[in-house]
Amino acid sequence: MRVRFFCIHQRISADANHLITAGICLVFCMILFLQKSFHMRKLIILLFFQAFIVGSVANNVQLGTPVLNASNELVFTISWDNSWYTASAPHNWDGVYLFVKYRNCASTNAWSHAQLNTSASAHSVQAPLLIDPYKLSDGKGLIVRRSSPGSGSISNDTVKLKLVSPALGSSYDFQVFAIEMVMIPQGAFYLGDGFSTYTITNGNSSSPYYVSSDAAISKSITSGNIYCTTSTSSIYSNIPLAFPVGYDSMYVMKYEISQGQYAAFLNTLSSDQAANRAYIVNANRINLAGTWPNYSTTFPHRAMGYLSWQDLSAYLDWAALRPMTETEFEKICRGPNYPVAGEYAWGSNTINDCNTISSDGTATEKNTALPAAGFGIANYNSDFIAGPMRCGFAAGLATDRLQAGSSYYGVMEMSGNIGELCIGLYDNTGLAFTPTNGDGNLTGSPTPGFANTSSWPNLNSGTTGIALRGGGYSETYGYLRVSDRYIYHDTSSSGRNANRGGRGIR
Repeated sequence: MRVRFFCIHQRISADANHLITAGICLVFCMILFLQKSFHMRKLIILLFFQAFIVGSVANNVQLGTPVLNASNELVFTISWDNSWYTASAPHNWDGVYLFVKYRNCASTNAWSHAQLNTSASAHSVQAPLLIDPYKLSDGKGLIVRRSSPGSGSISNDTVKLKLVSPALGSSYDFQVFAIEMVMIPQGAFYLGDGFSTYTITNGNSSSPYYVSSDAAISKSITSGNIYCTTSTSSIYSNIPLAFPVGYDSMYVMKYEISQGQYAAFLNTLSSDQAANRAYIVNANRINLAGTWPNYSTTFPHRAMGYLSWQDLSAYLDWAALRPMTETEFEKICRGPNYPVAGEYAWGSNTINDCNTISSDGTATEKNTALPAAGFGIANYNSDFIAGPMRCGFAAGLATDRLQAGSSYYGVMEMSGNIGELCIGLYDNTGLAFTPTNGDGNLTGSPTPGFANTSSWPNLNSGTTGIALRGGGYSETYGYLRVSDRYIYHDTSSSGRNANRGGRGIR
């Protein structure tokens, strides 16, 4: 080992329920000259500071300068504001998902996904945090979260990630990515609300269907079976055991994919992969500019629109996450509560549009007025705001669930802002989906830049299987309802729309 170059890129967005503070994305370069015995003979540190200024109300997830030690551990510090672990309902916590990309220092090719040790004990982090072993078995990434009930900010806790690849002996550039996640605990929940368009029902009735286990689910008009009365969005067949209906626990991204995250993703791909995944646009409050490998955005904190299914699934595969199903969407919004007819993600059927903005286009962008008492808030209808807002725009120190537009578990913008592309139930392509995480890699030539996970819908030839849930900024309030299944995705390979995006699950 002669020279190591370390870069950090990180997720910056807003906290769901608290006031949030300034964040800075730092790019550090450290060149180390080491002897084979790993005793330091000479150390030269070159520090290149590139400030990604995010202002006073962007999320404060920060990663410190990484150092690769003699044990092939990538060592850095992590900080974030207002971490939480609840001992009472909703019995969940937040966390930060970490994964690593690398390439040879002498190369300008695409970045590869680093392999982590699959044992949680091989990694370490300081109290009050722990390394969550959840889904660590693939070695593609891990989640850091609080070890016990409590809340408060995490400040410069040291993290050590044990790398399996790349091995010691060569010189690499490293990028560490961090994405905020929320744990959705295992448990029963309801599908459908008996009111929304094409809602799921218990048989041919107006009652919701109760998911009481992770068993297979039969489709039938008789009570005790899942059903939908319309042919437009009907449930095609029985839901197989392997399909992730939502009963099992999962980690979900707290926010929709941001414009900054998507630009960073493009810059790690090869040029031919990026050519298929980049959509240069400056419209509808969405901006993506530049050329490979220097894509950028003027609005890194806003949710990303213009994502086709191919774009979203490629991002999730690259991050070693997976898509969300439309039934998981309802669980994440509603939790275990009995449905309210026509309810939105915040649990009521009352809604106010976010129609005034302060600090527009900045990291502090937010609504300037709280919703009326008893009403939730969302960015929809496009009469006032013709595009997405900052991820987590309505959250503040004193906001409750309705005022923040938060789901039961603290997941943001599940109603409005950007429509969520999900796996649908209305054909066998969607029902064949299994909860396999991406492997961190995309397809190469002759069809570069697509997700390569075989159990996910592949829409290169116009295959169906994708639903659009939660509505977005340009849609009427009805489409924002938790159980509304009116809109399904344009399944063509060019199905990009300003109102479409999404998030991932692990």
